[in-house]
Amino acid sequence: MGVVTLKITDSGALPGEPIYAKCSKIALHRIGEGEKTGWIELINMSSTYDLTSLRNITETLLRSRITAGKYDKIRFAWAEAIAVLNGSRVNLSVSQPGVTLSLELSISNGEERILLLDFKTNSTKARTDRLLQNSPTITILK
Repeated sequence: MGVVTLKITDSGALPGEPIYAKCSKIALHRIGEGEKTGWIELINMSSTYDLTSLRNITETLLRSRITAGKYDKIRFAWAEAIAVLNGSRVNLSVSQPGVTLSLELSISNGEERILLLDFKTNSTKARTDRLLQNSPTITILK
């Protein structure tokens, strides 16, 4: 078994009133496995984050033991998104409710790998169009 630590940040978030997003169902996909059977769930609970507070910082989202091997994708789902506009909470539409990103991750027994998920949220769109639109990227830090 190895360990995966997933950190999050949001380099696209601009200062201003909070934009909250609830992220859930994070999983890694084993290379060579089927699209339905190859997913290893890392977390199935929902956590809410203020994306604007993640600008220029990282926060640990999860640390999970995982079977050693090679993984080629990570996926997560947005459960909901809310912006605070002029002091009132407003539900946002989500442009991509489910996100799958490619990666090349190899984990050996006893090894820890650290991943950084950058949401890259378009804060302006969230505040003006009431749409959570982002272009997430995944980076292997270690």
